[in-house]
Amino acid sequence: MSIQEKQNLTEKQLSILNSEMEKHKKSTGLAYVLWFFFGTLGIHKFYIGNTKWGVAYLALGIIGWVSMLTGGTAALAEGGQSGVGVGTFGLLCLILVGIFLLVDLFTIPKQLRKVYEVAEAKTIKGFTA
Repeated sequence: MSIQEKQNLTEKQLSILNSEMEKHKKSTGLAYVLWFFFGTLGIHKFYIGNTKWGVAYLALGIIGWVSMLTGGTAALAEGGQSGVGVGTFGLLCLILVGIFLLVDLFTIPKQLRKVYEVAEAKTIKGFTA
C-alpha cells in the first residue's frame, strides 16, 4: 500500500480507513502464545487469517498425534512390529508440522503485516471503485 494512495484520500475516507483497520489489527504477542501452546493444531494460523494453512496444520497435527498414539500402543501391546508403520507415519506428520512451526517462529510478524496490508489495500480499493 503506497503513501501516494493514502494521500489521495479525503479526511473522511482516512477516518473510515483507520476505523476499518482497527478491526484488522492482530496482536503479535497473542499469535506467539497461540503458536506456543496450540501450534500443532494450527490455531495461530486461524488467528492470523490463513485458514488453508490452519486446516493443514490441524489435519497433520491430529493425524500425527493419533497415529503416534495408536501405533505406539499397538507396538507395545503386541511386543513387536505391528504398529511401528503407523507410529512412524505419525512421527513424520509431526516432524513436518515441526518444520512449519519453526518457520512460523521467525515469520509471524511478517505474516501479520502482510494480512494487514492486504486488508488495507482492499479497503482503499473500495473507496476508489
